[in-house]
Amino acid sequence: MKMNKFLYSIYIMAIISSCTGDVDKVITTDLQAEGNEIFRISLALEESLFFAFQTIEDFKKIDSLPLPGCPEITVNEGEKIVTLEFSSQSQCASNHNLKRSGKINIKYITTNVLESITRLEYEDYKVKGNSIEGTRDFKQIRSLINPNRRKETFEDILIINESGSSTRLDGEIVHNLVFENQILKEFTSSGSLEGRNITGRPIKMIQSSPKRYNVSCLDSGFVTPNQGAENWQIFRNETQSVSHNLIYEQESDCNNIATITLQDGRVMVFRQ
Repeated sequence: MKMNKFLYSIYIMAIISSCTGDVDKVITTDLQAEGNEIFRISLALEESLFFAFQTIEDFKKIDSLPLPGCPEITVNEGEKIVTLEFSSQSQCASNHNLKRSGKINIKYITTNVLESITRLEYEDYKVKGNSIEGTRDFKQIRSLINPNRRKETFEDILIINESGSSTRLDGEIVHNLVFENQILKEFTSSGSLEGRNITGRPIKMIQSSPKRYNVSCLDSGFVTPNQGAENWQIFRNETQSVSHNLIYEQESDCNNIATITLQDGRVMVFRQ
């Protein structure tokens, strides 16, 4: 009887040890995939920001060539809609590894005398092999306090990778625009995101330092910011999560890098 109890105890301990090992293995092997997804999310959300800060008058004056991705521009003044149509086959000097296809529709909505919204909608849109679906609203309050502030909100933005797996996100981000002689020179962005990642796990992001974008770099097709920091949490269950940190730095001129430090200390470096 004692021998049976001893063997039973060993059996139970082996099961517990096996389960713990499996959990550790899952957490470890998932981290690098999570780092790749984090950069993919950030790139998908920031690459079209520049378009949202142009007025309908700006688009009427712009030739398509200076715009990132070299889209065809259609302006519907009556409905206050600008359509940017991208072709993956077009030869565009400002692509820099960001082939785009599909359309971005930009709607200019005046809600009242002091408030307006620039609405960015994706239509069969792809960038670097990832599809983006959904709508983003950029609200401007015409006030003397901060007229160059834009508050962005969105719900259920989908970022779908080449395998068909999707990330779903809600976000609230504040953008502060800097102009010189009425020309946009740079802007900063700070805020938070939440949703689920491609495995269905809850995901959250809080920016610990604002991201800064140089418009001359954006004009040349370099869309990653030259500074900024984000903390990303990915939940394993209701109470446990892992944390990854993303930092943007300027490497040279407009060549910026994104460095992600994973929960286990490993470092991943991304370039556009």
